[in-house]
Amino acid sequence: MVAAVVVVVPTNNLAYGVLVGALLASLFFANKVGHYLDIKSTLEEMKSHRTYHVVGQVFFNSADKFTEVFDFKEALNNVTIDLTQAHFWDITAVAALDKLVIKFRRKGAEVELLGLNEASVTIVDRFGVHDEPGAINKLISR
Repeated sequence: MVAAVVVVVPTNNLAYGVLVGALLASLFFANKVGHYLDIKSTLEEMKSHRTYHVVGQVFFNSADKFTEVFDFKEALNNVTIDLTQAHFWDITAVAALDKLVIKFRRKGAEVELLGLNEASVTIVDRFGVHDEPGAINKLISR
């Protein structure tokens, strides 16, 4: 609100003030929501299988945090990513998911995605490339 007043007074234009206020509010909101992403994992050593449980919102602000948690150095046969309590909002989040899946597959692991909600399935199906032939080349060309 203070930013809106600071813009309106010198410009005498309420529209500019509202625009600045809305932009700042959206940036602060994205920053706040981006911190609410939690990823935990469990390992079944006998099967060489790791399950990652993702909780929170994945979008442009949290995509880097999302990808940093996964361990690609570990030799695994199977990786399950449980997205039951997660939501993917934009193309940046889908690209991060593509990157993870392709990287695990290049290391020789079978990857299974569980529990994507309907809205997330829509955006992943539309923009995701990890299940398409030649996915590695498509991801590199982005």
